Amino acid sequence: MNDLPRGATTSRRGFLGLVGLSATMVAGGGLLSACSTPSGPRPGSGGATAAAADRLTSLTPTYTAFPGVKPDVPGTVSTLPGVPDVSGGFTTYPAAPTAALSQKAGRGGTYKAMTPLWGPPPPGLADNSYFQAVNADIGATVEFQITDGNVYGDKTIARLAAGDIPEIMVIPSWEIEKMADFNTAVDQAFEDLTPYLQGDKVKPYPLLANLPTAAWQWSVWNNKLMAVPYPTEPYPYALLYRKDLFAKNGWNENPTTADELYLLGKEITDPKAKRWAFGSIHEMMWPTFGIPQEWRYEGGKLVYKYETPEFEPMLAFMQKIYKEDLVHPNVVGSKGANEKDLIGAGQILVYRDGLGGWKELLQQHTGKNPEFALGALPLFAHDGGTPIMYHNTAAGIFTFIKKGLPKEKVEEILSILNWSAAPYGTKEYELANFGVEGKHFTRGANGIPELNDLGRKEVAPTYSFLGGRPLFVDWPFPEAVKLNMEWQNAGFKYIEKIPFDGIRVQRPSKMSGLQIPTEDKFTDIMRGRRPVSDLKQIVSEWRRDGGDEARDFYMKVLRDNGRA
Repeated sequence: MNDLPRGATTSRRGFLGLVGLSATMVAGGGLLSACSTPSGPRPGSGGATAAAADRLTSLTPTYTAFPGVKPDVPGTVSTLPGVPDVSGGFTTYPAAPTAALSQKAGRGGTYKAMTPLWGPPPPGLADNSYFQAVNADIGATVEFQITDGNVYGDKTIARLAAGDIPEIMVIPSWEIEKMADFNTAVDQAFEDLTPYLQGDKVKPYPLLANLPTAAWQWSVWNNKLMAVPYPTEPYPYALLYRKDLFAKNGWNENPTTADELYLLGKEITDPKAKRWAFGSIHEMMWPTFGIPQEWRYEGGKLVYKYETPEFEPMLAFMQKIYKEDLVHPNVVGSKGANEKDLIGAGQILVYRDGLGGWKELLQQHTGKNPEFALGALPLFAHDGGTPIMYHNTAAGIFTFIKKGLPKEKVEEILSILNWSAAPYGTKEYELANFGVEGKHFTRGANGIPELNDLGRKEVAPTYSFLGGRPLFVDWPFPEAVKLNMEWQNAGFKYIEKIPFDGIRVQRPSKMSGLQIPTEDKFTDIMRGRRPVSDLKQIVSEWRRDGGDEARDFYMKVLRDNGRA
C-alpha cells in the first residue's frame, strides 16, 4: 500500500483525475448525465450539504438494544459529539453462544455482494464449504465478489461508471470521500432504505435496530437513509508492530519523538536479511506532527491541513525515511503491496493499519507461528510534546442495496444484513467469523474458537462487512484484547476536537476530486521525486482548483450551526 490514504494510488487518475467522478460516469455510460456536477453558485457544489447529526434522527431506525453478553474490560464513553465510544473488550469466550434469530433470515434468493479484503482471497462459493455452510444457515445464497482492498476504490468507481452494480455493494467511507459527485450517484445507483427502516419500520430487523443511532445518522445522504452502517471504533488507525520480534531483538517499543522513530528504523532495517522497518506509516505521521485531521479553525478562519506550518516538516521527515530505504521496496514500488503478508513474514516491522487489522493478523498468522504477537506503538508527538489523535465518524463502512430491486428482494437482503449484524456471543456471529465447529475450527483453551488449516484457507471477513454490529474488542486472544484496550483507553484523551464534530457534512465535489491528485503530488515529494519546497505550489494549485471554494462552504456550515 502506498502512502496515500488507505490504498489510494496514482492509477486512480484514470478514474477520478481533476474532473471528478461525474465525468467518468458520463463516459462510462452508466449513470449518465444525471451524475454531472449540479449547477448553482453555492460554494462547494456537487450536492454538498451539512446537518447536525441530531437533526437526522427522524430518519433513523428506532434503537432497541439486543440483550447480549457484557464485556470483561470496560471501554471509554465518549462525550464528544459524533465520536464513537471505546467499546468494551472480551478476554473470555461465551461458554454457550445462543442463537440471535429464531427463524431463517432468507427466503431462498441468490445475491451477489461486492466486499473488500486486505489479504489473500479465499476459494469461491463452489469450492468453499464455509460459504456454503453460512448460506445454508441464512437460508439464501450470497455469492461474494471479493475485491482487493488496496484498489477497492478504483474497482468501485469503475463498476458505478459501467452500471455494473451487484445487488449488495459495500463501500468504505474513506473511498466515498474521494468520489466527486457521490452525493448524486448514490441516488442513481442505490435503493432508498427509509421506507424499510425508518422509526419502528425496523422491527422486523431487530439486530439492525441494535446498531447505534449515531451510525445510522451517518448513513443519510440527501435526506434519505441510503445504507446499513458498520459502526467504527474511535481511531482510524494505529502503528502496529511485531511485538514478538521487538522483544526478541530489544528494539524500542516506546519511541517518544520522530527522531527516535527514525533511529528505530535505522536499527531495524537490514536489506540483506530481507528486513525493513516500515511499511506505510504516512497517515500516522500526520497526527504525530500535529497536523489537523482536516480543518483547523483559528482566528476566525479555517485552515486546511495542507496549509498548516506542521505539514512541511512532516513531508521532510517522510522524504528522509524513503531516501534512506527504511520502507520495504514492495511498498515503495507497488500500488498495493500486501503489508499483512509482509509483517507476517517479518519483512516489515511497523506499519499503519486499522485496529481491526490486529485481530485479522493474529487469526492469519498465529496458527502457523504461535510466537507471532502484535502491539500498537503508543501515541507520541514528533517533538516529544503532547500528542493528538484523529477520530472516526460513527460509521466507517456502508452496505448499499442496488436500486430498482423488487420490494420482496430488498426485504430479503435486509434480512440477510440483519443476520450478519448478530453481535458477539451469538451462534450467528460464531458461524460468520469462524465457520463450522469441527470443520473450520476447534475450541482451544477456555472454549475459544481456533481456526484450523481449512478455516484459515476458507474463512475470510465477508459476511461481517454486510452488517455492522455494536463494536467490541472481541478477539479470541486475551492478551491482545488487554493490550488493545489499554492503547485505546490511554489514547482517548488525545483525540482531537475538530470544528465539525457532530455535523454530518457531505463533502463538496471539487474537494473530493482534488484529494487524490493533490496527494499524489505529496507522494512524489515523500519519494524524493520533487523537492519539499514544491509544497507551496501544490497548495496554491489546491486552493485555485477548489480548496478555497470548499473553505467558503465549510465556513457557511460553521455559521449555520452557530460555531463561527
